[in-house]
Amino acid sequence: MAGSRYPGGMPPAVAVLKGALRRIKKPVTLLDITTLSLLRKDGHPSMYGLGGPTGMDCSHWCLAGVPDTWNEILYNLIV
Repeated sequence: MAGSRYPGGMPPAVAVLKGALRRIKKPVTLLDITTLSLLRKDGHPSMYGLGGPTGMDCSHWCLAGVPDTWNEILYNLIV
């Protein structure tokens, strides 16, 4: 997939969360990894794994992938 926009659009929960964070009086920073995860098919269990539509492919939790990228981004924000 080319580009950095997910063709399926953002999940509705993202808009709800961002709206709630805007109303909080204490400053809050959201590390929004939604698009990063949506653009990678291995970013979540799905039908694209070895088991097809009946199985869940969880290899992305065992191999380097999206969760490792989340950790790298968070680490760089903290340091």
